[in-house]
Amino acid sequence: MSFFFALVFLLSATSALGVVVSRRPLYAALSLVVNMLSLALLFLVLSAQFLAAAQVIVYAGAVMVLFVFVIALLNPTRQDSPVRDPRQIAAAVLVGSGLVVAAGVAFVGEGRSASFSLPDTLPGGVQLGSIQAMGSALYGDFTFPFEATALVLVVAAVGAVYLSRGR
Repeated sequence: MSFFFALVFLLSATSALGVVVSRRPLYAALSLVVNMLSLALLFLVLSAQFLAAAQVIVYAGAVMVLFVFVIALLNPTRQDSPVRDPRQIAAAVLVGSGLVVAAGVAFVGEGRSASFSLPDTLPGGVQLGSIQAMGSALYGDFTFPFEATALVLVVAAVGAVYLSRGR
């Protein structure tokens, strides 16, 4: 299991690097799709099947289709690319390297450090990570943030359509 986890981690880190390094927006979006799919694999390793399915359907599917439409709308083939400051590149490499080292230390030190364990079931016999647990949390404790997020997404979609009509 640790080998599979390390393999998925390498895939996720490589695709995240592809998002940052890619000069073409469409390639960056495709690298982001690979990253989202690798995160879904990590959710499967952690026995969160619902989150893995939601990751694939919502993020790798719907959100990435929206990203590709925005990329096509903005016409990325034009020649005026942003100027990259060497200090920003150095800072990005430094922060990214630090995060990779921290993730590696956490992965290697996993067996040696004390860790907490979550119960397999919640009160009432509902299995942790199941659709029932996610549904009760999403529509019970987090109803307001869920609805506020939906409202923000609808306003953003209407604003994008309004701005694109002005062309």
